[in-house]
Amino acid sequence: MNRRTLILSDTHLAGNGQGAVRADLLRPLWQGADELIINGDLAELSDPKWRADAARQVIQLQELCEDDGVRLTLLSGNHDPMLTDRRFLRLCQGEVFLTHGDMLHPAISPWTSHAGQLRELHENALKQLELIDRAQLDQQAMAAAHASNLKWDHLAEHAAPQRGALYRKADMARKVAKVLWFWHRLPKLAAGFARRYAPDARFFIFGHIHRAGVWHFGEQTIINTGSYHYPCNPHAVVIEGRTLSMHKVVFNRDTGHTLSGQPRYTAEMHNDQQAPPGEPPSGETRRTDAA
Repeated sequence: MNRRTLILSDTHLAGNGQGAVRADLLRPLWQGADELIINGDLAELSDPKWRADAARQVIQLQELCEDDGVRLTLLSGNHDPMLTDRRFLRLCQGEVFLTHGDMLHPAISPWTSHAGQLRELHENALKQLELIDRAQLDQQAMAAAHASNLKWDHLAEHAAPQRGALYRKADMARKVAKVLWFWHRLPKLAAGFARRYAPDARFFIFGHIHRAGVWHFGEQTIINTGSYHYPCNPHAVVIEGRTLSMHKVVFNRDTGHTLSGQPRYTAEMHNDQQAPPGEPPSGETRRTDAA
């Protein structure tokens, strides 16, 4: 029987202010799966405004997966940098590589108004952690996590002053332009990152930019799973046997989030995915103080 793995990202539990994205509403997605992988930004654990509710949602997700007999593997993103030490993952004998995507650019989230501060925090993290060999993926991951963790304290300390309505409209227009530019640019950056750090991977899966899509660069396929937060176009990757497919996630108030019937993208892989015998569950959640 083929092993079935479901990959999601950017659920941002407790992050939209209305409670529409909750752990129990995600439950229909993993029915029939052997493993659920969350590729970063599971919950708003770093934002003080949402941290307590986000922690409760993470615990509920763990409990639901345990009840359903589904192995849960968590990777950290920039909104939950201390959730787990794991920030990238190789599947199917290295044919599939996953990471959240906040390592792709030195400014972590270059489309935001605080991109300059994030770049500075990231650079300082590289220096403070004495990461001499920046070509090492483990060290890059450590620096990105450190910078993301410092971001919230930095933003609280340097809060932006209140501006008038005209300024806010102009600022929003600039942000939209930056988002569109980086939506265009980041798939190519992801391909370059994959060639450098995961050259043997045929499939590179990331989230972070909130733009679902599939791009081909030579022999590599770059996949982004979108987001459950703005602009609300989530997708999921399913690996079953030697088949990798990407599905749109559909939301219904009565049934929760479910996979669309027909995949948006399907590819055949060279290697099966097999669960290592006797391996303990990976990606265990690190409980926050708010939990």
